[in-house]
Amino acid sequence: MDSPLTQKGISQALETATKLKNYQFDSIISSPLGRAFETAKILAENLKITKIITNVNLTERHLGVMQGKTKEESIKIFPQFFDENNRFIHGSEIPQGETLKEFLSRVNTVVGELKEISKTSRILVVTHDGVLHAVVGIVNEIEFGDVQNHYKFAHCEPVFL
Repeated sequence: MDSPLTQKGISQALETATKLKNYQFDSIISSPLGRAFETAKILAENLKITKIITNVNLTERHLGVMQGKTKEESIKIFPQFFDENNRFIHGSEIPQGETLKEFLSRVNTVVGELKEISKTSRILVVTHDGVLHAVVGIVNEIEFGDVQNHYKFAHCEPVFL
């Protein structure tokens, strides 16, 4: 969903800017969705980066009929999309949603684009949790469903690839 950045998100973005202050970036490439783009703007201002480019391929997976619902609501209404530990089953075919194959294909496209750009430019990418998991899986040749077994990510935490 295209939701705004919360006060906590603003604080996290400022903390991330502090963590990245000793790095030099030529540009930021960001998801165009509100909270990611607002994070990119905070980072750009604090890190003196003048160029922000949005890329729709960095948006989170569209969850169709589950879009806009909390995890708790989704578990109650659509229990078939969750396992016995209440973890989302990524391969679920969600009505009106993006399939896992479509999502991973889209992220694979942006990974290729980022690899090309990074040959001549130092970039900072701002995206979402699911996209980050997909990117790390693609770059490290790990199945998407297994990425969480190897990596744990915190909100607004820098990940270097």
